[in-house]
Amino acid sequence: FGRQATPTTPLAQFNTASSLRQEWFWEAGLHDMMERAGGRAKDRATLCTCGHKHMVHSAATGRAQTGEVPFPRDWSHRPSPGKMDFNEVVQLGPDHIRLLQRLLDSTYSNTWTRDRKKHSPENPDVPRGFQVVRAFRAENSKNWREYCVRRAEMMKDSSDSRIQCFDTKAGQVWASCAQSFGAEQLARPCNEWMLFHGTSPGAALSICQNDFRISLAGGSTGTLYGRGTYCAESITKADEYAKNADGEYAVLLVRALGGNVRYTDELEPDAEDLTRSCIEGPYDSVLGDREKCRGTYREFVFFDTENLYPEYIVIYKRQ
Repeated sequence: FGRQATPTTPLAQFNTASSLRQEWFWEAGLHDMMERAGGRAKDRATLCTCGHKHMVHSAATGRAQTGEVPFPRDWSHRPSPGKMDFNEVVQLGPDHIRLLQRLLDSTYSNTWTRDRKKHSPENPDVPRGFQVVRAFRAENSKNWREYCVRRAEMMKDSSDSRIQCFDTKAGQVWASCAQSFGAEQLARPCNEWMLFHGTSPGAALSICQNDFRISLAGGSTGTLYGRGTYCAESITKADEYAKNADGEYAVLLVRALGGNVRYTDELEPDAEDLTRSCIEGPYDSVLGDREKCRGTYREFVFFDTENLYPEYIVIYKRQ
């Protein structure tokens, strides 16, 4: 899977174009991390005197222990003496392209929403399909460590209290084929998903090399479910927010931690209440079920960047 990767791609070239829980942790080499996460998991679920979760203030603490976090087997880069951190974007080969094309094909839907007309007034029709042109993998050691720590905390939460599990269309396809390529499997007990986030090629690269910025969230997608980072399980929904760059578009394939999910199928949800329930309350994300109430798409909203790891950049064309 990763052996077909090529060296880091310059920006210019880029722009052109229970038992289950325990088994997962042993295989990922994170069983001890889950035990260490117990204290931080309690911080995530309790409030401090200011009314916010303790984790909001302590998210940067305890990172010294994260050096043991294993990196995915298919990554091309590893820590080396004198260089523990790395931040590279690696162009991928044909096997990846086929896997990603399968994800796009399997999550396609010929369903129109008003957002498509809003963001693409010159071409408001739903494309007949999407063709992957190039793909890149983000290998960002710092962000990966932070993401894994948060995942361990959520796995600890899921072992201490029962949470409802939700499956996503892209996640189901990923689970069925990615492991055979050596890619990191998903931790279903804490609602780890693979989701799409539509953007521009340049912004996709910036997000992978840095991170999502919650302060900018909602600028393109709106704030129906609060001012967070919006992702979709369908490529068609994510494509509504993708930006044209010489006939090519970009979408991020994001690892996302849903954790304790605030589900809503309301036509007119209370965005402030949803946001508060995640930032100050017991929830980690919002699942807005517009598929149920409007016949369109489910939307997934996150309010903490450590719950997201943008793993793949997919450059594609509309058909």
